[in-house]
Amino acid sequence: MMDSVLFMVVVVLGVYVEYTHTNNDVCSTLTVSHESLLVEYGQPVELTCSIPSKPSSPYNLGWEAPFNPVQTDSETSLVWRSPGLTEWEVNGREMFCILAVQNKEQCQQKVHVNLYKRPDSVKISSESSVWSEGQMMKLKCEIQNVGPSQNLTVQWTRVDQNKNRTMTEMPYGSFRVFGDERKNGNVTATLSVSASRDEDGVQYQCAALLKLEQLQQPRVGSSEPLKLTVHYKPTITQTSGGTISLTQGDELILICSAHGNPSPQFSWSTPGNSNLTSSFIFISSVQSEDQGQYTCTAYNVEGSDSATVMVNVAVDYKRIIVIVFVVLGMVGFLIFSCWYCYRRTRSANVSSRP
Repeated sequence: MMDSVLFMVVVVLGVYVEYTHTNNDVCSTLTVSHESLLVEYGQPVELTCSIPSKPSSPYNLGWEAPFNPVQTDSETSLVWRSPGLTEWEVNGREMFCILAVQNKEQCQQKVHVNLYKRPDSVKISSESSVWSEGQMMKLKCEIQNVGPSQNLTVQWTRVDQNKNRTMTEMPYGSFRVFGDERKNGNVTATLSVSASRDEDGVQYQCAALLKLEQLQQPRVGSSEPLKLTVHYKPTITQTSGGTISLTQGDELILICSAHGNPSPQFSWSTPGNSNLTSSFIFISSVQSEDQGQYTCTAYNVEGSDSATVMVNVAVDYKRIIVIVFVVLGMVGFLIFSCWYCYRRTRSANVSSRP
């Protein structure tokens, strides 16, 4: 009796071990062409599910997919294909290659398929073509028909006039999305920039980045550069100095330069209360009446800036003394000449008398 029971246990265990071994062997041979696949919107895709040989028992090999499921009970290889993948339903869901053999456990291999789409357009714009210093500028980036939007990052690039480049990224959640986050949609991102003279001539550009694991180049679209124009009042950058001391007869040159946008105009107020509309003053020979305060004003539509120069003119006494001596010498020479002529004339008259 004991021998019969032992014999039955051995037979049952043998059948179980054979079944498990056979089932594990079948599952281990089930393969797929891709475990994960990234597909661009509209591009064809093929996934292959295969086994090396037909099982001895009836079987079914098939693809379980959100759409176009296929199966076979006679082939060892089965292809799931789409001539142009546009169904966003594949995102976030797994596809399964399934092998079902009669009287055995079902085997499966899963595949992750992710669909993405490059934007139809990326455009950058500003609320105004010209800004005044101190205003808050708003730049808008519009990205059309990109997806999946939940993986989108908007990148802003700033390039100044020295070609220095600065980048700022806005992750998903910091911009407006119109459409299902798992699919394609339209995106509007806004960047606020304080208008300052440092922003004048700076170029901004926005780009769409899709942060997907298998996408080697995440930048899928970018806008044309947008050059900013900021108006600001002039700042005088150079004058001829605070105080200038000259001597009568010297040459006077006063130069005034300024930086502003629009380009500044200039005016001078002088000691003679005359207004000159030039960036410089030139006097070939200064006199005492030229002494005093000279004020340069640089101005444009945004405002003005002024700088003052004091000009002192000293009398050249040495020159006056020289001139006096020269004049006195000339007068003395003239008197001597007249006296000499008189003496000669008188002497001639005396000698001619009988």
